[in-house]
Amino acid sequence: MTSLRGNVLSLLLPIQVFRAVTNEPLITGPLLYILTRGPVHIRERILEPFRKNLLAKNGASRIGTTIAILKVYFIIGVLRRFNQAMNRIALNGWALRRRGEPFVFGPTKQELVVITGGSSGFGYEMVKAFSKLARVVVFDVNDLPPELETIPEVHFYRLDISKSKKVEEACTDVKRVHGDPTVLINNAGIANKKSTLETTNEETDRLFQINIIAHFTLIREFVPAMLRMRKGHIVTIASMASFVAGEGLVDYSCTKTGALFLNDGLRRELQRIYVGGEAICTTSVHPSWYQTGILAGAEEVLAKQGIQPRPPVEVSDAVVEQVLKARSGRLIVPAGAEMWTSIRTWPLWVQDMVSGLGRGNSMKQ
Repeated sequence: MTSLRGNVLSLLLPIQVFRAVTNEPLITGPLLYILTRGPVHIRERILEPFRKNLLAKNGASRIGTTIAILKVYFIIGVLRRFNQAMNRIALNGWALRRRGEPFVFGPTKQELVVITGGSSGFGYEMVKAFSKLARVVVFDVNDLPPELETIPEVHFYRLDISKSKKVEEACTDVKRVHGDPTVLINNAGIANKKSTLETTNEETDRLFQINIIAHFTLIREFVPAMLRMRKGHIVTIASMASFVAGEGLVDYSCTKTGALFLNDGLRRELQRIYVGGEAICTTSVHPSWYQTGILAGAEEVLAKQGIQPRPPVEVSDAVVEQVLKARSGRLIVPAGAEMWTSIRTWPLWVQDMVSGLGRGNSMKQ
């Protein structure tokens, strides 16, 4: 089944590349222009390599067919770009520019960023990046690495965010000592990496507390001040597991789907219910396979499936860029993974083939 999954993925890759090229109007548009109205010498230079094979017979007819296809793809590409632009406007409260007070990132470090799970993985990279632009508060149950401890304006709280009361107490202290944060990054997460029947009730409770309940607690603690300041950004580190549930990760996928819905629902509430909510940005981030603690112990399984985890700094860079733009969004990282967000709309048999559906637990094969 693993080899079948690999074969399917190898077939999907060129399809993905083909879609990326044909859906790009900056590629199809110039080609269409050259074949219809462009200078003759440029057109002939492009067509010359095909004169002896594809265009050897019925050349004019085939060129006409190509032009017709390019017109279709160009229109689709323009509509796709229009759709993306409208989505960006909708995500930001149907405004071309964010309303509210401006963010001030830079050497003066006027903004305060709270990052959960900042001692490793994505959080570690984000702490390093944001510490150059803002004051940073880190919540983590694990020690802060020495290289982060020495950075000025990085403040560490040893905190088990599965304990809601402890989270409330830590948030109260942050507001008292450091002021109200303007950026909240709900990054901390765990995975049991067991099948549903192998997982204990205690393990499931803890996973939900960390991966989703803590998000609610932190939002309730920090967003009221953001509303008063008319400035804020809530970043939710979800996962590609928000869109598909794999064996051995069912509970994890449930929390990541919940994180996506929390982000989307909060955005609507900010726009429709809360005074000043239009000034608050919300961003969900959906990484695929990255080198974090979540994948620890699964490297061999991933290698057999042809999956090479990527460096976590890619996700950190995307998050920092999004926050600095002060815009709401949904980030799929890496960018080429967008097609997987629609997997639930695919035929069920295709989903099964791609996921390598089998009777065994994929985390143990």
